[in-house]
Amino acid sequence: MNRVLTGKVILLLVFITTFWFSSKPANISSEQSKGTLVRLKIITTEDILHRTPKYLFWSSGIRKLAHFGLYAIAGIGAFMATGDMKKSILIVFFMGSFDEIHQYFIPGRGAQLKDVLLDTLGGTTGAVFTSFILGVREQGYRVKTRLG
Repeated sequence: MNRVLTGKVILLLVFITTFWFSSKPANISSEQSKGTLVRLKIITTEDILHRTPKYLFWSSGIRKLAHFGLYAIAGIGAFMATGDMKKSILIVFFMGSFDEIHQYFIPGRGAQLKDVLLDTLGGTTGAVFTSFILGVREQGYRVKTRLG
């Protein structure tokens, strides 16, 4: 599979994944986050019951980390698909915006500008990382070609 097609597949998979997660009502989404934190042994069920500072910190943190991570992957896909930093950032910005607008219509959820900004930051990080890796790889190829 070539780089552009791979990037488009990555973008599609991230879009489907974020749409699936953001389609969950707030109570289900919250239970998924809590369950993940307990399985990872970051918090305990006691932390949840008593709403400890540790629980409050990590319950928000896991969601923000998920936003950042998913959109970093989207940034990788966007840069692979376009080869252009500005287009990549715009793609992840619009994906994040669409996701937040979608969440606005889900019971108990809402649209938050800070999540769009976090998504865009994650996407930008993924795109910059990918441009660096691809640039180094292509430059390495050119050096080998010149020497070889």
